[in-house]
Amino acid sequence: MNELPRGTPEWWNARYLNADAPWDTGIVPPEVVALIESGEPQPGWALDLGCGSGVTSRYLAANGFRVVGVDLALSALSRAAQMAARQGLAAYFCQGDVTDLGFVQMRATLAVDVGCFHAVLPERRPAYVASLAERLLPGALYLLYTFEPFLSEQTGPSGLSPADLSTFAPRFGLRWAQHGFDRERLSAWHLWQRAHV
Repeated sequence: MNELPRGTPEWWNARYLNADAPWDTGIVPPEVVALIESGEPQPGWALDLGCGSGVTSRYLAANGFRVVGVDLALSALSRAAQMAARQGLAAYFCQGDVTDLGFVQMRATLAVDVGCFHAVLPERRPAYVASLAERLLPGALYLLYTFEPFLSEQTGPSGLSPADLSTFAPRFGLRWAQHGFDRERLSAWHLWQRAHV
């Protein structure tokens, strides 16, 4: 896998095929559960960005959303689709680039990203935000989990930076942020709301 260019569809696919995906725990994050149980997200379509094997997608579908999960790894998407079909859930999965969601032909009331944004190249993050905003209805909620900024010798800068935060305005307003620690790194959950513009 080392010879594959980092971040390509082939690289992500190999991570899942080689069971080298520590983020794929099979557990719906408690923050996602708490948001859904609050009753605040309006029923409708939901986007699961970087959906992987579809754990969160299936949870959302089981709670009344019609879900589109997007990822680069075909092996993860195949597993996600099979499990959703077995459970009879309205969850649909497609391989795609989260920085250009033009292939998604609906507008959602909810979007969830559990660790995808911080894997997007920094120069592509403004495109991610703009494309996501186009796919969300005014007032839609967007729950984002990301690592906090750090510098890696292998990959350079990573995590959500102050510059990244500024790209969300004026399309999104920040409702709240919760900071924590995950896999020996600082992390945070952010709840954003799509502006009524």
